[in-house]
Amino acid sequence: MTIYGECIGSRARTPVTISQLDDRGCALEPQPGESVSEGVLDLWIGAIGPLPVTAEVCATGRYTARFREPLDARIIAHFATA
Repeated sequence: MTIYGECIGSRARTPVTISQLDDRGCALEPQPGESVSEGVLDLWIGAIGPLPVTAEVCATGRYTARFREPLDARIIAHFATA
């Protein structure tokens, strides 16, 4: 399943593909040629948001986002069946 979203920082809006979604966080993959700002951002998952997250680059070069509050199970269930 592919989930499209957007990261909104103080300087940029970055379209992303979201994967590994759970109640604590997710993986983010920006569009080719784009990057995600590290730090506190607002994340839109489809039409759901803004959700405050902390984004960071992992050692593998991939981006992760940690939700500041656990994501509601109904949101996870919605995207698990989409």
